[in-house]
Amino acid sequence: MRRDIKEVGAGLFILPGAQALVELTKSDKAQDVNFGAAPLTSGGLKIAPWGKDNLQPQQMLELIYNNHLKPQLITTARDFLLGSRVGCFSRTVKEGKIVVEPVIDTEMEEWFESIDGDAAMQSLAYNLEGFANYFSVLSLASKNYVEGIQSFDATVVRALVTTKARPDRYALHHDWRNFRADEAQVLPAYDPLSPSKYGECLLHGRDWTPGQKYYDMPPYWGTRKWTEVSNKIPRFHSAGLDNGYNLKYHIKIPQGYFDQFGDAEKQKAAERELMGSMNEMLAGVENADKAFVSKFAVDAMGKALPGWEIVPIENKMSDKAYDSVNTQANIAHTSGHGIDPSLAGIDTGGKFGGSGSEKRISYQLHIALRTPTKRKILLQTLKAAHKIMGFNPAHQFGFEDVDLTTLAENPTGQQKVANKAM
Repeated sequence: MRRDIKEVGAGLFILPGAQALVELTKSDKAQDVNFGAAPLTSGGLKIAPWGKDNLQPQQMLELIYNNHLKPQLITTARDFLLGSRVGCFSRTVKEGKIVVEPVIDTEMEEWFESIDGDAAMQSLAYNLEGFANYFSVLSLASKNYVEGIQSFDATVVRALVTTKARPDRYALHHDWRNFRADEAQVLPAYDPLSPSKYGECLLHGRDWTPGQKYYDMPPYWGTRKWTEVSNKIPRFHSAGLDNGYNLKYHIKIPQGYFDQFGDAEKQKAAERELMGSMNEMLAGVENADKAFVSKFAVDAMGKALPGWEIVPIENKMSDKAYDSVNTQANIAHTSGHGIDPSLAGIDTGGKFGGSGSEKRISYQLHIALRTPTKRKILLQTLKAAHKIMGFNPAHQFGFEDVDLTTLAENPTGQQKVANKAM
């Protein structure tokens, strides 16, 4: 039976008896990182690459800032996460329900201000929305005092490969395109079981997507092809306004027109000069609706002899068709980010914005359904600091929201409320 086995290619076998086709593939052992990329090893460090070339965050950033909508969507989502401010709250149970109420805790508030907590939280929230990961470094002056919280962008931080369930060390480097181990700063991961274990440690805030041991991927990354399409449309229109949209005119010149310029070489030179003049005359926004005047002769019978003629070419892809593609891309953007287009100020071609009550309900639904989990992730850093600092355990950091109301309910149209995601 073994003689019947046939190898038809490298690693490809036919088993006639079993009526099976067998392919021997390479092992993916030790490649438990995003996209199956091999670890990056240098100077005794084994880095878990973020993407095939370890530059996934850089590519995300490039995609975002080449687009006219992504920055606004991410900024809007960040602002929703942060609410109106970070405050101090207490949680109590009243009549079987958890009640979150704002409190004044000068110790917590003064510490938060001393570390410039607002700036840190803004950066952490932007990284969480833009890259689905954030990296906060807690610096301890003593076992019981956090003297600083610094946010490092996703473009800077990479996890080290580990056999443990979660990464326990991270490397910071200023240029992952030209990585050098001796230029990297290695920090241990924050240990929730022993918060004061390290004088400096890194807390990795993220959701835990299945199959992504080292880094999470933002949901909007599924719209990257639409984003690439969207990024091409403005370039098309910009080039079209400068040079004319695709083929715009069919210019007919009498065959014998260039005979007047002499020999073949002079005729060719005259032809090139004419083409340049015509291009300058007809291309560009400053030449829109310009008129063209030509002369023609008639024969003895009064019939027009061949003369210059410019025939417009209809181009159905220069306006409505591209606008339709752009609208579809805009819808894909907002769907990928989970944001109502009207809340981000994005027109998707339909009824823009809706009524005030529709917007208010959309805002309230977004706060109620889209922010709680991400806020819990964001607050992990402040909870860690709270534990180390030994603040009042009955008080916690949280986010204060603005609840939009009708003018009948409140003359200002808004009132501040506490968010229960703590």
